[in-house]
Amino acid sequence: MLALSGVALLAMAACGSSEPTAAAGGTGSGPADATATFDDAALEALGGQENAEFLDGLYQQAVDAGQTTITVYGVTATSSASLYEAFSARYPEITVDHVTIFGAELQNRVASEQTTGQYVADNVSVSGADAVYLTDNDYLAEQQPLLAADLPEEYKPAGDTLFGGNTYLYTLSYNTDEVSADEVPTSFEELLDPKWKGRIGMGDPAAGATGFVAAAIHDGKLEESWLDEFKANEPVILPSERDVFTAVSTGQIALGLGNYIRGEAFLAVDDLPVGFVAKFEDGVSDGVFYRGTVKNAPNAIASDLLTSWWLTPEAQTLIAAQGQPGLMPGAPAVPGQPPLSEITVNPSPPFAEYADYSTWAMDLFKKVFTG
Repeated sequence: MLALSGVALLAMAACGSSEPTAAAGGTGSGPADATATFDDAALEALGGQENAEFLDGLYQQAVDAGQTTITVYGVTATSSASLYEAFSARYPEITVDHVTIFGAELQNRVASEQTTGQYVADNVSVSGADAVYLTDNDYLAEQQPLLAADLPEEYKPAGDTLFGGNTYLYTLSYNTDEVSADEVPTSFEELLDPKWKGRIGMGDPAAGATGFVAAAIHDGKLEESWLDEFKANEPVILPSERDVFTAVSTGQIALGLGNYIRGEAFLAVDDLPVGFVAKFEDGVSDGVFYRGTVKNAPNAIASDLLTSWWLTPEAQTLIAAQGQPGLMPGAPAVPGQPPLSEITVNPSPPFAEYADYSTWAMDLFKKVFTG
């Protein structure tokens, strides 16, 4: 947490005297009169005068309505901590309460709240099946962040309800004490080399597919038969992605199949000897995280403010510092990694195809590894 707080302090320092000198009112879509003023640092951090005024309008409306706490449901509490600190430094009368919840538990809780009318969740930070579920069940409210006009369309898969602010990139990890940067494989073909027999870890195929591999097959970069050849190289089966990463970091295995890239700040906390192959020749896979406001949210205006702020240069810089590329045009690269524009990504399927894709991938891995 010290590393997270250090990053957040940089953002707080950037706020400086950037709070508006006069409040701007509005009706939920931004300020009614642009009377607020901002210093140059604030304008740069918030994406320009128009967006700074838009955000301040939402802030004043939220405070006037007594919306001072945003309840977020999602899996990314730790990696979002520095962003929440910076958000509250920028908008000091609003705090964020992140409830770490995902999968069936998140889906069931949101569904229950929508059915019973006992609303708790304001904002969600979701990916994959959770994002698809909330969209399919029409549990998300529309909003119009100004900066979303510049967000690529593939990161707005549900119209004006979900906005992709950042992504995880899944690739090959390696223990830097065991494997040199020159020696580490950069293609799936190289992973079949007998010298890696018994030295590569992967998540349990009985629990789910390794998305890094499944995405490459689905995108036509790799044949399904590769899995049979890879199985013959006796990969070490571990319960989860996190266990694979831990095994790489301790030297139990040399390579980790399908680990997401952790940032330098995270690795530095415990001086972990782990590297990642961002420029994997056959492409990495992604896991886009989306922000949105739940329908009937008790603090909907404040939630919209958080979603809109997530797309600002200020937030995108903090996201990169945590090891996740931001998705706005011009977002900074993750420290120590190439820009996202230089990385080949085999993308996740559209929401409409996600269920069929997930079933196909899971069945494929089970067939090969469990018979």
